[in-house]
Amino acid sequence: MDATMNPAHQQAADFWRLVETIRARRPVDMAPDALRHARRAWLDTLACMAGGAGEPATRAAARAADTAGAEHRALTLGTAAHALDYDDVCMLAICHPSAPVVSALLAGVDRMDGEAALADLLAAHLVGTEVMLRLGAWLGFGHYALGFHATGTLGALGAAAAYAHLLRLPAAQWRAALSIAASSASGLRANFGTDVKPLHVGFAASAAIRAVALAQAGATASDDAFAGFAHAFSGGARLDPPRFDAQTPWAVQAPGFEIKRYPSCYLTHRLMAGIQRLRERHPPQPGDAPVTIDVQFPPGGTAPLKHPQPRTGLQAKFSAPYCAAAAWLDERVGLASFSDAAANRAELRPQMAQVRVSERAGPHEPLEAAPVRVTITGADWNDAILVDWAPGSPQNPVTDEELLAKWADCEAHGQTRLPPATASAWLAAAPGQPMKAWLLDLRSAILARCNDAL
Repeated sequence: MDATMNPAHQQAADFWRLVETIRARRPVDMAPDALRHARRAWLDTLACMAGGAGEPATRAAARAADTAGAEHRALTLGTAAHALDYDDVCMLAICHPSAPVVSALLAGVDRMDGEAALADLLAAHLVGTEVMLRLGAWLGFGHYALGFHATGTLGALGAAAAYAHLLRLPAAQWRAALSIAASSASGLRANFGTDVKPLHVGFAASAAIRAVALAQAGATASDDAFAGFAHAFSGGARLDPPRFDAQTPWAVQAPGFEIKRYPSCYLTHRLMAGIQRLRERHPPQPGDAPVTIDVQFPPGGTAPLKHPQPRTGLQAKFSAPYCAAAAWLDERVGLASFSDAAANRAELRPQMAQVRVSERAGPHEPLEAAPVRVTITGADWNDAILVDWAPGSPQNPVTDEELLAKWADCEAHGQTRLPPATASAWLAAAPGQPMKAWLLDLRSAILARCNDAL
């Protein structure tokens, strides 16, 4: 730290050192393992986008503007990507890293001069998600605790970094684009369980497209913007310099991204995994009385679970009692479990009433590794399980076969008419393979479904 520099300027300088270190990395320098994870993250996000193309929030985004330009495409695609709450997460910054980044890249890929090789797309994804996540790690858990939806606030910057990288903007325009995007950062956790939550991703992706376009057009912005950003979004906390250098593994490698196996808030996943394992040991029988389900979360683990009595499918995704009851009574928890009709099933209400939720006492625990304890008591039995890692985490990963099955499930749910073998073609593509035409065809099919659903 420079003792001669005032704290605000120091924070801005710390941020730009972080960004320049990330920006300096090129595809040839990127570890094959990181590129492999980025390829899977892209495919998972595109699957969620196809699945969310017909959802109410996506229909609202598609209807909201007359233009068919890149900004509006980003709004619509970003909303679709997060509409099911099925897209990947990373607890380094408690956010969904891929959805805003992939949405902006897909919306604006046709503005790239020349061809877009697969390696270019994967590199842009790595750079964008890295900026987003390292910024979030720098701000710390306080950013989330203040009530911000980090996917929206951080996503605008990550998506702008990714898009600027794909278009190969010169350094001055790259910096201007991020500073412009910082003034569009937004998103509040208070809107969880409503259409606004997925719209946050659309806002972020759209803001990124706009910020890059403005920077290319010559708009200026302050390099000190991130002093204000850091102060506002950390609640004025004193921030240590970011811990990151050229040898730091990409976040997609460590701690890794978690590909969701359940289409609900990530913090419900351990509880559902634990209940389903206990269900295998003690299968419920028709006519059984409700069991008592006790779920103990880490400190802060219930913060987003704000709908104890959900009345919509969206609210059910943020309801611990609903997710617990569905995990116990439904043989499989999937997209059908979170429809409005499913959320209002009368047969689930007695079981929901027997779900008790608590948080452990003590200091904050890193949510990516903090275990959830589930205890179930039946008529003549009691059993418990401690779930350390969520399904889909790097410690319990989704296989390529499971990812392709998720793609098929999302495509069927969204009724998106995609060419056969679309997903397998992405997984099989060589790094140097041109992908622009493939992406434009996919984008057209997803947007057609968004508009068909109006």
